[in-house]
Amino acid sequence: MNKSLSTRLMYSFMAIIVIVVVGVSAGTSYLIADYFVKLREEELSVRGREMAETVEYFIDNDANHYLLMRYLIAIDHLVGARIWLFDDNYNLLAASNIGADVDAAAKEHGKSNSSKPDVAAQADLIPRFEYTSRLAQEIKSGTVSYHVNKILDDIYEGGTVRSQVYHPYFKQQVMLVGIPYGSRSGHKGAILLAEPMSGFGGILRNIYIFTAIVGLIALIISLFMVQRLTRLIVQPLVAMKDATVAIANGNYSVKVSVNGADEVAELGMAINHLSEELSSYLGKLARMEKTRRDFVANVSHELRTPITIIRGYIEIIQDNLNDPGADGDVNKRYCELISKETQRLERLVRALLDISRLQASDKLTPAEVEALPMADIIRSVAEQLNVKASPKHITIDLQLQEGCRIYGNGDQMVQLALILGDNAIKYSPEGSFVRYETKMLEDGGFEMSVVDNGPGIPEADQPYIFDRFYKVDKSHYNSAVKGTGLGLAIAKEIVRRHRGTIEVFSKVGQGTRFIVTFPSKAVVPEGKDGGEDA
Repeated sequence: MNKSLSTRLMYSFMAIIVIVVVGVSAGTSYLIADYFVKLREEELSVRGREMAETVEYFIDNDANHYLLMRYLIAIDHLVGARIWLFDDNYNLLAASNIGADVDAAAKEHGKSNSSKPDVAAQADLIPRFEYTSRLAQEIKSGTVSYHVNKILDDIYEGGTVRSQVYHPYFKQQVMLVGIPYGSRSGHKGAILLAEPMSGFGGILRNIYIFTAIVGLIALIISLFMVQRLTRLIVQPLVAMKDATVAIANGNYSVKVSVNGADEVAELGMAINHLSEELSSYLGKLARMEKTRRDFVANVSHELRTPITIIRGYIEIIQDNLNDPGADGDVNKRYCELISKETQRLERLVRALLDISRLQASDKLTPAEVEALPMADIIRSVAEQLNVKASPKHITIDLQLQEGCRIYGNGDQMVQLALILGDNAIKYSPEGSFVRYETKMLEDGGFEMSVVDNGPGIPEADQPYIFDRFYKVDKSHYNSAVKGTGLGLAIAKEIVRRHRGTIEVFSKVGQGTRFIVTFPSKAVVPEGKDGGEDA
């Protein structure tokens, strides 16, 4: 059965937490137990080293080992560890065997304490001596011999033994510490202190219980934390899923709530950006489709109107030719009108071909590039435009910075200046002005401006004035201002091919300024000939 992402995440987190808690608990228990064991081993080692000098004295001065036996018993009671004392020939000299084993040996002898302290003390040691003798025989003859001799070898070499071994005699795990001692003759013996590990059972049991309780509490707390963390991770993903479904259904206004700066937040921002981009793209597609429809309608209208006029005039001329009494001046006037409409068709077709040709290539070829003196080009264009400006009493003002040259195509640059100037004259009122300005920019670029004080362009229309066939005047078919609506589109393509930018700044009733900017790499450095690739 398929589980949800939140369930799988929770199971995965809990499995990791269980492993960590169990591992930490086991490791902590081991470290604590090991710490106490090592602490006890160090304590036994210290006691063993303290015993060494005293043991040497008793061995040298106590032939019967009575005092030595009492000393070992006393240390046994004090330290809580059984003590075995060996000479340098692997012989057990004395052992502090206390507890049930010694009591059993005493019962075998049937001894009881006397009222005399010395006699009682000596009699009390009789079973211990016999028990030690029997223990020595068992060590030599039994399986214990190999283990004891191996430990004694290490001690006789001057080392200190610390280990936890299974003691064959005591039948349990013991903590064993071995210390060497010397004598006046220079011989070395060994002191073995053995403490059964059963004494640590209570401590270890408490440690395990404590770590188990702490681990269980940690698991319970972790469960709530994991549930909260899972919700924090999954809830944004669910919101993103809902948002993507809405986007797929066409609702591009939906937004994902983004909190934080992690990867999930970045994913949410990416979905929001995708929604915005899709909305913008579809808006562009809608505008492109509208532009396409307008283009087809405008081209159809622009072509149909002169063709209809031409066909009508031709029919009239044909009728007049069949009428002997028709006035010949009428046919002549109609022929002139046909010529004008034909020229209009020619301009329209030429403009369509120009813009198609410009859009077909991204940049100028080396063969097209030359160093263009912009001041000379604009002056030449201004002379041509004077023919249109004079009837409207429009003054063409030139504010040109001499010596500025750019890499480009001469014909296209003339066409650019003509389009901007002609457009300014066309929409400027009588008695106004049109001004050309050029200057070098601080970053090495070049700027050309065309300014007029015409009616201006509404702000809503400004983003679209460079589209083909777009006209600000919505009733342009009946407008007194004639044009194809392709001029600014051609100007934009020329600027693009020259790696420049074109902008419009206009306010209704205050005129318009077109600014064309060319980057520094398109400008001919001062004192250098042209010929470089644009």
